Amino acid sequence: MQILRKPPYPLSATYDVPEASTDYIVVIKDQSKDEIIDEQTIESGLNSKLIYEISDSLSKYDDSYSLEIYEDNGGDLGEIVVEDTLEIVRPYIDPASLGTTATEISEYTDYEKLARALIDSVTGGFYFNTKDLEVVGQGTDYIPLWNRTYKILEVYENNVLVYDSSDTVNGPALYDWNYIIIKDKSAITKEPASGAQEFNRSEQQQLNIRVAPSDSYELFDTEDSGNIYTISSGVVFPKGYDYGFKVEQGYKVVPNDIKDAALMLINDIKCGKLDYYKRYIVNYSTDQYRMQIDKSAFDGTGNILVDKILDKYKINITQPGVL
Repeated sequence: MQILRKPPYPLSATYDVPEASTDYIVVIKDQSKDEIIDEQTIESGLNSKLIYEISDSLSKYDDSYSLEIYEDNGGDLGEIVVEDTLEIVRPYIDPASLGTTATEISEYTDYEKLARALIDSVTGGFYFNTKDLEVVGQGTDYIPLWNRTYKILEVYENNVLVYDSSDTVNGPALYDWNYIIIKDKSAITKEPASGAQEFNRSEQQQLNIRVAPSDSYELFDTEDSGNIYTISSGVVFPKGYDYGFKVEQGYKVVPNDIKDAALMLINDIKCGKLDYYKRYIVNYSTDQYRMQIDKSAFDGTGNILVDKILDKYKINITQPGVL
């Protein structure tokens, strides 16, 4: 079931269950981790329908969850009666703003879903969600970001929680460092929790230059070894350290030009204008006719104006890597 993430809140999902006026246990799981996010005991109505009210934490982001409804066996999970995918997504344009009657709104809801799918196939989507980033320190003062990132929610360093934005008592910095997104939104860095101070950050890993043994000082306590340590300033993301970031990414609001593009596609779908064979024919001959369609017919949405709008949002690099 797909629930449109739009006012009024709270959002709710309605499911048919076997019996009326009966307690059932609703379990919501994270699909990627198979972890239980929410569990509620809800009584079905007289019409054998169960209404699950979606919590604020789930309504805030666009995501898909595994939903299971069980019989309530004295507080324990009984037989499963419903199994579904609960998808919470924000529409690019509110279908209720396009129609007046319930029938029209239902039709525009279907049109908007299809128009959104066409836009997503070109751009990757304009959603707002959370994402887990697993990275390894490279001996610099920056962790690069490849997507639009708004906020750092949690940080783990070598499997230890070191930053928690939801901790209003001890946090968000649980140790000596705050984790911040730099002003151009291209990377994550750290700054001392005690306050701002002069800091010359390292954009690249420093050279590993060995130094000769010295009789003047020792950097480690061994009698029979020379000093071969590298003399260099430290970095905030040491090489080989494991970091886990939970961040908010995507678009908090849908760009206005994407709303315009969605509306144009909705009108095209409603009027039946998305006929590729009419728009991309480059050669046509008779005598048991032969028709040739330009290959660009399969590269866009079918609307040239919409394709031009989406050009600046195309993602050419889908997975960071090294050539």
